Amino acid sequence: MFRNLIDFARQVRRSEDVKNALNTPGRLALHARQRLNRGHFCIEIRANSGFFSVMQIVLCILLYCEEKRLTPVISARGGSYGDPQGKIDWLAECFENLAPSIMPQGQRPGLRTSVVRDLGDLGFRRYETGLGLARASTLFLSHYRPGESIREEVERISERLDIGASTLGVHFRGTDKKFEAHTIDWTAFCQLVEKALADDHRLTHIFVSSDEQAFLDFFRKWGFAVPVNVAPATLLASGDKPVHFSGHPGLAIAREALVASLLLARCGHLIKTPSYLSAWSKIFNPSLRVRLAVPPRENAFWFPDSQIWTEQLERESDLVNPEIDIAPFDSSFPGTAGAAANAGTLPRSLDI
Repeated sequence: MFRNLIDFARQVRRSEDVKNALNTPGRLALHARQRLNRGHFCIEIRANSGFFSVMQIVLCILLYCEEKRLTPVISARGGSYGDPQGKIDWLAECFENLAPSIMPQGQRPGLRTSVVRDLGDLGFRRYETGLGLARASTLFLSHYRPGESIREEVERISERLDIGASTLGVHFRGTDKKFEAHTIDWTAFCQLVEKALADDHRLTHIFVSSDEQAFLDFFRKWGFAVPVNVAPATLLASGDKPVHFSGHPGLAIAREALVASLLLARCGHLIKTPSYLSAWSKIFNPSLRVRLAVPPRENAFWFPDSQIWTEQLERESDLVNPEIDIAPFDSSFPGTAGAAANAGTLPRSLDI
């Protein structure tokens, strides 16, 4: 009973109707303040959500600025990945801004910066509705690229582990994700990986990433017919707590998350459970073949996984032989019985 009450409280906390009602006055004040910047949209993100949840905020700000013909000036401080004093712009630590006309923070006389915690503070949920993967990739990568040291690290690891077109990438998001995605048994997930290897003999080895050490131990002991390499992450989750709530140094967690996503993006094929981290691999590499083992839940049917799942169902419906099941699912999953068509009306949140 007590556990059910906790789950119910979490659902209420994540309810977009509640958030929108509470955020309306502040949202109106924010946009009034930003209109004074006359052509610039200056936002500082201070979020306690996951790394790629913050990237979702950045992406939606870019969409808004493109629509309104504004110059985005975005920083991310404090929260799970910055220092407590908020002095470090950890977004700038992770990404290079490809708009050189943007002046550094200390050289913006007269520009007013607004602080936000999530998309609800901006009223930008609508930008996720109907957003395509190709457009999201083009827009984000036209403004940002990973920092030079991160690109070099990804290159070194890729060469050492031979990550490329012959690599089957695997990502399993554990811990608290069960509240936002349908779960899959570890055995069933490994069987799904085995099937992918059997169906495509070009895949000669596996690169697996997860926030859950117990799953990694299970996966390595499964006995796949090809070699298995584990992502070189050292900062994992603690029990049911996500990585970004497990007490690790913020910038180190951010770097590991970004490196893991970029490495998965280099694989020839990716099998995953719902997660912003591995979904963003598709944004970093739009040509990446991705298979979702299970869909997000209806109350968490968020982009990019919502689009990945919808496109996956559309591809399967076009198959000449639809008898091959890639993953077990029932009619209550999003994307079946018309749920995918109504995805734009579903509530959204920013917990990774």
